[in-house]
Amino acid sequence: MVYSVLWEGFSVGVEGVGRVRDFIEKYGVRAEILEFSGTVESVSAASNASGFPPSRILKTLLVIAGKRPYVVILPGDRRLDFKKLSRELNVKNVRLAKPSEVKELLNVKPGEVSPFLDEVLKYDVIVDESVMDRGEVLVGGGSMHHLVRVHVDEVVRVLKPSIKDVSRMI
Repeated sequence: MVYSVLWEGFSVGVEGVGRVRDFIEKYGVRAEILEFSGTVESVSAASNASGFPPSRILKTLLVIAGKRPYVVILPGDRRLDFKKLSRELNVKNVRLAKPSEVKELLNVKPGEVSPFLDEVLKYDVIVDESVMDRGEVLVGGGSMHHLVRVHVDEVVRVLKPSIKDVSRMI
């Protein structure tokens, strides 16, 4: 494991990033935690702060399909296609989780979501097939000031997701 800090001295969201650090250690994820002076809660902010293109920044979304939560991971240069996801899951209604549902189900606020939280493993995880060829990527780090640099293969190894076509170009 590699733990790295780009800018030190921030305590915002430490609880979430601490849980991400614990997850990385517990599951032996080969990853690097990065800390930023500005916030990185959106793809554009993460791209600006890190220098990574949006195509290599993965969004981790909590969706409610029917009445069941799912975690969906897709690249920042693509949008969730609700119709495709609905077909894949064989349900009529699919929506993004409300902020209160994100907090309740994942124990973090929107913008702090990471695939490397123990809570994520409680739900079925779907990775968009377009993610598979992205190589080294950034994912949420558990706070508005942290990201995790990791190879897509590590994300798949640890989360054991279904790989599906659930996105479209922006």
